[in-house]
Amino acid sequence: MTDDHTKDATHGAPPQGDGISAQQERKHEGAAVKAALMANIGVAIAKLAAFLFTRSSSMLSESVHSIADCSNEIVLMAGDRVARRRRKNAQHPFGWYRVKYLASFVVATLLFFVGGFFSTSEALKKIGEVLEDPAMRAANRGELVVALVVVVISACLEGYGLHQSVKESDERMRHTGMPHMGIYRFWRVTKSADLASVIMEDTLALIGLAFAFLGIGLAIATGDELYDALGGMCVGVVLIVGSLLLAYKAGSLLIGESVDALTQERIIKAVEGTEGVEDLINMQSVHMSEDNILLCLKVQTSKLDRDYDVDTVNKIERSVRESMPWYNWEIYVEPDIMRASQAGTPDEPVDLD
Repeated sequence: MTDDHTKDATHGAPPQGDGISAQQERKHEGAAVKAALMANIGVAIAKLAAFLFTRSSSMLSESVHSIADCSNEIVLMAGDRVARRRRKNAQHPFGWYRVKYLASFVVATLLFFVGGFFSTSEALKKIGEVLEDPAMRAANRGELVVALVVVVISACLEGYGLHQSVKESDERMRHTGMPHMGIYRFWRVTKSADLASVIMEDTLALIGLAFAFLGIGLAIATGDELYDALGGMCVGVVLIVGSLLLAYKAGSLLIGESVDALTQERIIKAVEGTEGVEDLINMQSVHMSEDNILLCLKVQTSKLDRDYDVDTVNKIERSVRESMPWYNWEIYVEPDIMRASQAGTPDEPVDLD
């Protein structure tokens, strides 16, 4: 066990002098969620009005999709608010940061999936009605043109939302010194639950609108209402598939993911480059949120001396914080002796898979 005096005294506080710059670098944090909410409110109203006017199955599915999206942003913003305002206490010694991961998981498992299931079931119901009654297959081209215009306008608004998500992800990469990568790869490696949710949501929205455009367009071209119903079904299936992908991502973050490979390399370099450290025996880390990391280290120092070890531990903490000031660290260090069975572990301190 680590002695009390060797534990991190500041418990995850940001490095001195870096708070203002970190705030400036993250001034747009959360902008993607807010932009998506504003866009989706307008889109949801337009789609719902179009559905009431045209009774288009694709428009019904898209209306449900946008209403679910609005609910998603509200849940994500509420989770972020709780994570920021609730303080550590005896029952929650590491804070409430993981509420953001819980909010993202709720979005995936409840709102997305329920919305997708409702859209799919309604579309299947209409497909059955159209196939049973040939008279219902005659499409009202004039009304469907209105729905098609709404789809195009919605695609423009959703494209703006995705642009904001890409912009925030690029800022996140610059902020943490990550190499630039595509949006799909960023979605896979990011520890930001709300940004991952919004990226998924905007992407699904554009894919769903593409299916809606295709279904309504074919209904207008052929005069067959069946294509519109099929388009609505595809939108619902897209929502269900997206909910499963987001549930996997959010669930993994909620369980607890270690730092990425680049951050791991920086930690190893900072620890092994600290004066008084002979070997990094073991390292375990977990993201409490995208910016808060719990880090546990076991090191061999140059001397087995209590005062020397305390000084070395303080240097290690300072070195890690200074090497990555954009993170808030909760650091625990235990001086120990390298055993024969542990030889070689500094090169592989943690299994990222």
